[in-house]
Amino acid sequence: MEMHSSHPNTLRPLARHYSIETTAQLCGVLPITLRTWQRYGLIHPQRDAKGSRWYSESDLTQLHTILRKVTDGIPIAQIRPHLSASEPKRIAENIGPAPHSSWHALQAEILNALGEGELLKLRRLIWQFGREYPLDCLVNRVLRPIRAFLSTSRQRLPIQQKGLLDSIIIEYATYLMRTLRHRARPQVLLLPMQIDDPLELWLESLRLCGEGLNVEIVHCEVEEPDLAASPMEHYLIWSDTPLDSRQQAVFDSWLTQGLPVMLLGKATLLKAACKYQNGGS
Repeated sequence: MEMHSSHPNTLRPLARHYSIETTAQLCGVLPITLRTWQRYGLIHPQRDAKGSRWYSESDLTQLHTILRKVTDGIPIAQIRPHLSASEPKRIAENIGPAPHSSWHALQAEILNALGEGELLKLRRLIWQFGREYPLDCLVNRVLRPIRAFLSTSRQRLPIQQKGLLDSIIIEYATYLMRTLRHRARPQVLLLPMQIDDPLELWLESLRLCGEGLNVEIVHCEVEEPDLAASPMEHYLIWSDTPLDSRQQAVFDSWLTQGLPVMLLGKATLLKAACKYQNGGS
């Protein structure tokens, strides 16, 4: 973990200082998100003589508080009063929790831009939300619900709109993956054995980027992958159907070899449900 040691030429030192990259990884956000939150006045890191940001333990505590507020659905521009007001004052001023529709507001902005055919605005919104919010929230609270909504219709227009949105999601995910690849981060291979919706790979890649990982995607299904052909620090295998006996044997052999491999997709839910029905055995 990168920490900043104090010396006479820096600002008054705190017990510990963390770089912006380390802080972002500890909080599960992008460095650009920390800079955005600073512009909103939510966090005030110190700077050294070179102008680099350094975050203290108290900054980390503040950041985790911000993360909780964001996850609760409070818009980023409205978080400051929730941070500064004490609980009695918050009640007196009627600063309550975020309404249940807080995430719906972001969804509505994207759907409105999509419905009006304003693709440049749509790109700006997704890039903006990707800066302001943790990518896990962007994926699970905004993008996945929108795609699920558009998928409920069999009309041509929503199908076309979903296709446009998917293209922009891929564009944004590719941009992030390329940008973050310049930094020294753990590498992960995301590979589908079987996948119902290929766009899920790109949504998952966004989440993983937010967790501080450099992501490589195998875009096509590979029924029996050869992980030795792609040396990585982590392997995420996607399957939306239960592994057949041969695939399960291959997966078990990876675990036996000590490879850092994990199964994703509906197969994990089906396996967990089956285990629960069998009494956990």
